[in-house]
Amino acid sequence: MPQVKQQISDMAMNGNGIRDTARVLHISPTTVIEELKKSRSLQAVNETKLAELEPTQTIVQLCQWHNVEA
Repeated sequence: MPQVKQQISDMAMNGNGIRDTARVLHISPTTVIEELKKSRSLQAVNETKLAELEPTQTIVQLCQWHNVEA
């Protein structure tokens, strides 16, 4: 199960939707949603605050995700 949890997180970071992730991993969409809510690696964006920021004063941190085989 820990591998599936990591795959859910990885797929979300790559822009996959809930239903797509569920279909690929053969789990229910509810399970995907529950795991994403628990995930510490994903953070919600405060869109109101984001709209208030000046682009010249905004620092963006980019992360590269890749699969590492153990």
